[in-house]
Amino acid sequence: MKCIIAVAMLFLVTVSAPAAGTPVPGQTSTMPEAAVRRFYEWYLHALNQNEDPLGERRAELGKFVTPRLMKSLNRALGRPEGIGADFFIDAQDWDESWEKNISVSKAKIKGARATVSVSLKGTGSVGNHQLRIGLQKQRGAWKIDSVNGMANP
Repeated sequence: MKCIIAVAMLFLVTVSAPAAGTPVPGQTSTMPEAAVRRFYEWYLHALNQNEDPLGERRAELGKFVTPRLMKSLNRALGRPEGIGADFFIDAQDWDESWEKNISVSKAKIKGARATVSVSLKGTGSVGNHQLRIGLQKQRGAWKIDSVNGMANP
């Protein structure tokens, strides 16, 4: 009888314990490609709605990027000259159709770091745009850490 109770208790502990590497609620996916796609869908939608993701939606932005990159962005935004171009699209203008035309390559993963290529296909005057995104895995979730090799705006 004691053996049955011990096995039942072990089963309950095993089933209710969170899996190692489980992302914290509100963080991005455990796959780098999905994390980047979700970010750019959110980010470009905000731009198309005339919102400022770096200002008005900073708390949400923090779910997608590393704390190191957030600190760097905050420091750059505090400079008198600010940031000359949009850091996450590495351009001064965007095509509204990018929001619905995002392609993300298969990730190249090395330990807790990954890189993906992002293609934004446009129909307007800005046209197509390519980005290389660096990610870092933190607490089970992939977060953006650089854009086109830049970690400091």
